[in-house]
Amino acid sequence: MGTLKVDNIQKRDGTALITDGAASTNLLSQAALRSAGVHQIKLATASASSSSEIAFDNTIFTSDFKTYIIRINSIVLSSNVNFRFAESPDNGSTYSFTSKYGYMHVPMGTGTPSGSSGSTTNYHEFVGWNHPTSGKTQFYEFVLHNFTTTQTNKLITVYNFHQNNNGNPYIVHYGFESSLTTAQNHIKFYGASGNITSGEFTVYGVVE
Repeated sequence: MGTLKVDNIQKRDGTALITDGAASTNLLSQAALRSAGVHQIKLATASASSSSEIAFDNTIFTSDFKTYIIRINSIVLSSNVNFRFAESPDNGSTYSFTSKYGYMHVPMGTGTPSGSSGSTTNYHEFVGWNHPTSGKTQFYEFVLHNFTTTQTNKLITVYNFHQNNNGNPYIVHYGFESSLTTAQNHIKFYGASGNITSGEFTVYGVVE
């Protein structure tokens, strides 16, 4: 099948959809994509390189979206420690909350599913799931439910494919509940100690 190549396409209102082979400036604006009903809109990316933390602020988390998805690919920590994150209502000035967590995990290939729960103060932590430092990477997908609205408690669900420091792979599902009830506009990710050696972080706004 051949490929049709054109320089210009004109919309019904007379404006140019494409000019000289390049999309017009506001063609793919966030507002246009939201109006079109696109489910997820990429808002920001960040790459870690021996970074103490990776953070996203109030330029990303706005009232344009209630729910956000954050994907973390190929993350490696410099120390064999747990991964942490924390949200803030004042753009990172304070991190003050109680975190309740619970998770279920399934070892890949062999073993018995299991789970655990507990709480931490002023941060969320993937307790008991130390990162290896030998180059095995991890994948996380976070859903920040009603993150920028006021509700009873902030709820965050996480899917994790974990290459554990014991050499075994696991599928792990987490739930976190924060004592914070106001709109949040900042989140940071970091290890319990050391740096984030590498990793790709992407934030999406969910159109509802």
